Amino acid sequence: MESIVQILITYFLVAVLAAGIAYLGNQLGRQIGRRKMSVLRLRPRHTSILITTLTGALIAMVTLTVFAMLSEPVKNLLVGVEKLRREEAALRDRVAQLSQILEEGAIVWKVDEPIVHMTIPAGLPPERTRQALTSLLAEANAKTILQNNRIALEKEEPPLPADQVLLDFNSDQLERLVTRLSRSQGFMGLRVLADRNCLYRDRARVRLEAWVVHRVFQEGEEVARRRISPNDPEVLSAFFEFIESTRKAAVERGMRPIGGSLGGGLTEEQFNDLVDQIRTRQGELELLAVANRDLYETSSLDVRIEVRPLSEEDETE
Repeated sequence: MESIVQILITYFLVAVLAAGIAYLGNQLGRQIGRRKMSVLRLRPRHTSILITTLTGALIAMVTLTVFAMLSEPVKNLLVGVEKLRREEAALRDRVAQLSQILEEGAIVWKVDEPIVHMTIPAGLPPERTRQALTSLLAEANAKTILQNNRIALEKEEPPLPADQVLLDFNSDQLERLVTRLSRSQGFMGLRVLADRNCLYRDRARVRLEAWVVHRVFQEGEEVARRRISPNDPEVLSAFFEFIESTRKAAVERGMRPIGGSLGGGLTEEQFNDLVDQIRTRQGELELLAVANRDLYETSSLDVRIEVRPLSEEDETE
């Protein structure tokens, strides 16, 4: 309501002033016309036109002045133009600085990107829970250093030392999480996430999250299976396809990958042993991936691969 009244008052003042100026200009023009007076050596007719023009210009100037005095938006428009220009120049400089930072440094972690995770039984003593969280943060720090050193290798720059601390986190949040986990039941998933975009060689601001997780596979449960033939020239390709199908089956059941990986994997010795088992067998074989322990959403894919001869019942299916 106050703004409406202010607008009406402004328009009224402008109208009164404009009318007064127009009246005075008209009277002055008439007097000059009657007395055939001259300004700047102009003819009386041209002098009258000049007076009319100046009157219109004066009305415009008075109108703007009144609006500038009584209207905040108009005042900002007329008086704050230089301020806006300075702010625009500062913003342009900031954008240029950020663009240069992005060109010179790569992003190691994007905001909200998970770095590492684990599964922990709830209800442990606070000290053991704190040790688990500290271990998870240490793993996240090591992975952050590894990511930085990969970029350093591409840039042909010296790597970061393995013992450098690159993570920043809220210690109060850590203690609150320790208390919460120690008082909970069941199994909890823990993960470390980037709290903002983390640039190359910069410290990474992270946060911790915890939630109740469900069991995906029981110990001894089959995760995936595949038939293969030792005489198949593409037996190694079939073996690697089986490994990939095991990962996909685990993800479809509810296990959560980090960076596309579920962890786990085979050592070189385990791989060579499996290849020998396949090549020395006769007849059709079956590969089975079996859970070594109870696996939860945030567990690593801890499975063993068994090589079994295909039974007659399986062959007839």
